[in-house]
Amino acid sequence: MKKFLLITLCSIITLCLMAQTIYDVKRYIIIEGYFFDEIPVSTDNITKIHSLQTPGGTTAWVMVFSEPLPHEAIKYAIPKEQVPEGDLLLERYHEAIENSMGISLAIAENILNEGEKFPQFVATDIDGKEWSNDDVKGKVMVLNLWFTGCAPCRAEMPELSTWKDEMPDVMFFSSTYENANRAKPILEAQKFNWIALVNDTQFKKYVGAKGYPMTIVIDKNGIIAKIEYGTSPMQREELKATIQQLR
Repeated sequence: MKKFLLITLCSIITLCLMAQTIYDVKRYIIIEGYFFDEIPVSTDNITKIHSLQTPGGTTAWVMVFSEPLPHEAIKYAIPKEQVPEGDLLLERYHEAIENSMGISLAIAENILNEGEKFPQFVATDIDGKEWSNDDVKGKVMVLNLWFTGCAPCRAEMPELSTWKDEMPDVMFFSSTYENANRAKPILEAQKFNWIALVNDTQFKKYVGAKGYPMTIVIDKNGIIAKIEYGTSPMQREELKATIQQLR
């Protein structure tokens, strides 16, 4: 039940962020009293979530984590003065925290773990070519899992494409459970240049209850070096640094 609840909430947040992009509706995220326009850290340790709304229509998702917000993440915060009705939102935020309001969440255990061997796979790209572990042997491999309805997935694609341009020796794969006809318009619109795997029947299970996007970095020996659920500027910086170190 909790797993289903987390998936549902992640879907709601994704739709809200999509609405902000399409309709310019003001929605924010509040963590430890800081405002953000996207989650600045991994959602691995999220324990509670709550929605706030002001009379003027400004909405914020309050997120509580089991670990303190890293200092590096605060640089992505939006000044309160730039948030419509920011004072009122903070007042309601402190009230929600004080009264322990919100829905408690439980995260399912990882199916993949850092330090373990990446499983054997055979996958087909959007042009019908098959790929397997043998094709990436001795190379660094990065796998990004996404789907067309995931706004954060689409938003990070242009930045991820620059990684492939900067690191042509790395094998960059994207993977969606959707078919080529559904995936192609998004890939073209976002100019996403990673090798596009479609009709995913194996990688999808690794996402579990933690939501999309998911990015996995595998070293030259086939060992999982890093796993990231969700996306944020800080997470992408750390992912890129890890990839560069493994080359």
